[in-house]
Amino acid sequence: MQKVRLIGFMGIVLLLLSGFFTCASASFMTGGDATSQDLADDILDIVFVIDTSGSMWDDISAIGAVAQSAITNVDCPDCDVFVRAGFMGITGIRGIFDERVSTMVTSAGGVPVSDYSEDNGPAVTDLVNWYNWNDDSTVAQDYYKAVVTIGDEGTEQGYPVTQADYDAALVANQAAISNNVFLFSWVTDDPYSGVVDLFDIMATGGTAAAAWGGLVFGDTGGALINDAAGTGNVETLIEQIICTAAGGGTGGGTVVPEPSTWILLMTGLAGLAFYRRKKSA
Repeated sequence: MQKVRLIGFMGIVLLLLSGFFTCASASFMTGGDATSQDLADDILDIVFVIDTSGSMWDDISAIGAVAQSAITNVDCPDCDVFVRAGFMGITGIRGIFDERVSTMVTSAGGVPVSDYSEDNGPAVTDLVNWYNWNDDSTVAQDYYKAVVTIGDEGTEQGYPVTQADYDAALVANQAAISNNVFLFSWVTDDPYSGVVDLFDIMATGGTAAAAWGGLVFGDTGGALINDAAGTGNVETLIEQIICTAAGGGTGGGTVVPEPSTWILLMTGLAGLAFYRRKKSA
């Protein structure tokens, strides 16, 4: 009887541990529309990083509810991609964002520049320099890297937007360009004043207003995902980001549009990709 009880107890322990480790791996997902990595046209390493302060909890929950489905069921129009996606908090953890950027950097022997929950700019810089990018593509495959920074405040210690935010955004922008990382800036619903413009220039480039020092930003090949109205379909937005990155980026800093216009854009991109492939053949 004691042996039976012991076996039953150990079974419960193993079950609990199994659930624990499943949760612990929530911050890393694989998927894509390729049936396997070997058969993929493109391999994409992408990491989503979010501000885990209280104003973002509803967004964290919404992303967590659909992330695996979006990655598993992604259907890109012009390529078959194998996706490896990470989900990280900047200095805190919540939901599927259960790994800290700051911890990742220190574990790798570095000193993080992100030290505040709303440090969206410094977090990008840390990820570009310290994330475990893994180009194991074959000669027949294209390999891409992308960071998606998600927030509703400034890029350096949150609201209000100041010169420090633009300075931090420029460092992140230049780091992404230097390391061939597409940067997508996802502004969630009801952002603070000036955040959309700040996130946009960090990802797509341009010259900041004189009030912000006239800083010149380059195009990272990523895009602004502007869901300030809070009406975007989260699963669709994730798929749009993945397909844009897997297709080689925007090439011109195009803002990711709402789903209704996205279909038209992607149809055009698919036609362009077909023309290029036919021409090169």
